[in-house]
Amino acid sequence: CNGHVELCDRAYNEVSFACTHNSYAYPPPKGLPVLNQDKTISEQLSDGVRAFINLLNSVHLCHTSCALIDKGKLVDTLKVIKEFMDANPREVITLIIENVSGFAPKDLSPSFEESEIDKYAFKPEFKPNKEHNGYAWPTLESMIDKDERLVVFIDDKANTNEVAYILPEWEYIVEIPYANVNPVEKFPCNQDRPRDSIPRDLIVMNHFAYNRLTIGKENIDTPITAYQVKKHGYNSIDSLNAHWETCKGVWDKRVLNFITLDYYDVGGDDLFKFVNQVNGV
Repeated sequence: CNGHVELCDRAYNEVSFACTHNSYAYPPPKGLPVLNQDKTISEQLSDGVRAFINLLNSVHLCHTSCALIDKGKLVDTLKVIKEFMDANPREVITLIIENVSGFAPKDLSPSFEESEIDKYAFKPEFKPNKEHNGYAWPTLESMIDKDERLVVFIDDKANTNEVAYILPEWEYIVEIPYANVNPVEKFPCNQDRPRDSIPRDLIVMNHFAYNRLTIGKENIDTPITAYQVKKHGYNSIDSLNAHWETCKGVWDKRVLNFITLDYYDVGGDDLFKFVNQVNGV
């Protein structure tokens, strides 16, 4: 199950996954101020990335304005992921969609259906509760046996009565701060979103930084470069472990589910070593 027999009996929310931030934002072209990765989605999957955070605009993968970077239609990337899932029947994949254009689920489901990846989509048997946590997540083995191995979250406009497999992110997930300004001396781990201080079952550990330009009262954040990631050692096992120690002080023994990096391949395979460490495998 995701490469380790030890993970088969664990519930989905008890497993850590290697995750990329703005997974689609890779070259070409090189040198853009909006890039977050060096490798394609296919390469990320081959390397071991199992969770993907993507911005969605005009049913294309791009950030606010597709004039800066446009990685094409959502359906085309879903086809790439489906091909991988077809060839790797014991892998569980997660998509977290940032719905900047405010699409309704019915606007997105045709892309899942055309790519035929919807056949793998996980549909929970539980309903949202007022505590927003404590759900009976299935084990990875159960998800694999049922072939419901694709978990899809969206941060806005979810409606499971309309599309059962596009799940409301903030019902199940909390994120720790993402607007970390370079250089970062210590990554924080407090609950940033939602800002209601109510824990959820899943945690996104944002471990990346931005360059910040302040003009008057306005902050303009752009991703740091791969060179800066390497220079500051953000993706090193030491940096990840230091962040983990901070998180233990906040979340005690909770699992950090989605370890989210920019330029995840800078630092070699330290991301995957760290995920294995969190998983104890």
